[in-house]
Amino acid sequence: MKQIRTLFLVALAALVLTNCRKDEKFTEDSGVRLDFSMDTVMFDTIFAPDPDLPEVPSVTKRFTVHNPHTNAIRVNITLEGGAPSPFRINVDGATGTSFQDIEIYGGDSLYVFVETTVDQSNTANPFVIEDHILFNTNGTQQSVLLVVWGQNAHFFRPQITFQGLPPFSYVAGGFDENGVQICEDVIWPNDLPYVIYGYAVVDSCSSLTIEPGVQVYLHGGGGLWVYRYGRIAVGDQFSVDQPVVFQGDRLQPFYDEVPGQWDRIWINEGPGSYNNTFDNVVIKNALVGIQCETWPFLPSEPTSSTKLQLHNVRIRNCSAAGILSRNYRIDATNLLVGDCGQYGVALTGGGEYNFDHFTLANFWSFEIRQTPTFYMTNGFVDINNALQIRDIGNTNFTNGIIHGSNANEFLYEFNDLATPVMSFDHMLLKTDQGTSSSNFFPDQSSILRNLNPAFVDVINRDFHITSNSAARNVGTNSTTVFDLDGVNYGSDGFTDLGCYEYVP
Repeated sequence: MKQIRTLFLVALAALVLTNCRKDEKFTEDSGVRLDFSMDTVMFDTIFAPDPDLPEVPSVTKRFTVHNPHTNAIRVNITLEGGAPSPFRINVDGATGTSFQDIEIYGGDSLYVFVETTVDQSNTANPFVIEDHILFNTNGTQQSVLLVVWGQNAHFFRPQITFQGLPPFSYVAGGFDENGVQICEDVIWPNDLPYVIYGYAVVDSCSSLTIEPGVQVYLHGGGGLWVYRYGRIAVGDQFSVDQPVVFQGDRLQPFYDEVPGQWDRIWINEGPGSYNNTFDNVVIKNALVGIQCETWPFLPSEPTSSTKLQLHNVRIRNCSAAGILSRNYRIDATNLLVGDCGQYGVALTGGGEYNFDHFTLANFWSFEIRQTPTFYMTNGFVDINNALQIRDIGNTNFTNGIIHGSNANEFLYEFNDLATPVMSFDHMLLKTDQGTSSSNFFPDQSSILRNLNPAFVDVINRDFHITSNSAARNVGTNSTTVFDLDGVNYGSDGFTDLGCYEYVP
């Protein structure tokens, strides 16, 4: 009798559930949206593949898809990359790449399981592989991002968010579990590539040293941030043949010269006399190559006492600016900045600048550019929308070429409330701005206007100079001994302008 009663209750429960499902109302309304327990499924574990079994499956991750509405819905679920995708998905127990009319009752949820297999020893893989799971509910499209590391590398992904700041992780410094600040000196050796997802932060009282030859890849929107009173030292002045390279993480040939693939290297004021240094460095395909400035949320801060020192640095193909400075001090030798969507070098607010043997060559071709490659002003609009005028002092630009495809590639605009103390000496300028001021151009005979620098190959962006260049043999001797290639300046008895000495 007891067994019969149990069977009856089970059968009754099944009948009730069946009737409930039959009576479930499905909405066909547009604009119905689902809730997800996570918007990104990230696989960030680095595997050490067995040489005999290089493809190592990841752990399985899951997330829930919740229907917050009273009525039931039917949703189509698709793995965007299809069968070739390195990801595999399972929707409520069924494996595949496309699922039609999956029912989720009102207030109910379903599980989606995700797994991936990647040969991380394959250097043909992107460093970061992405796909999406697409959800279509009555015509409303939503998606969940899938991310996996595609190669063996040092990876950094954002773990911290503050309102008004980009998501970031600490690569030097930060805070321990008790909230005590960590002060440390971190070294990145040249063993594996470094991949930055989001922003990587060097915190106050900490430093990051990047050794020669290191390759740094930054994912879309990512950047490297040296927070105020932190410090960075990149490369080595003696390692001309081992440059440190910062670039986007898209490795396909198509992306080799696509600008704006990542955000910027952002440097705030530093700790006193400890300068931020870049020696033998290539920075390409960013929004802004280097942005150095005092902390913008303290608009009354004086000009940084720390300098940004650039030696043998190439910056190119930035969709906004190569160097953007505000209230900073920069020393630059053998600097090449080419092809930026707005400015090659923009120096704003107060500062102190010494550039020697530099070439700014802007032949940006992605769209029309209205701005000069070199721009300088002693004013800026601060975070409170107030105009600030600052002092520029002890500033010298020597042995430079400023040229490009625009009619005017050289412009300065100074507010009369402060008169800069600066000079341009031995320069080749493409400009329609006057250069007769004895304050700024003390040696008029050394300023060459609108003459041909005769670069070797503008189309292929080779900015060495040829034998008939107007920049030949018109430079002045300085403390800069070798050019960007390591060739002696004045090796033929005369010094050339720009970052390259002419070599027959």
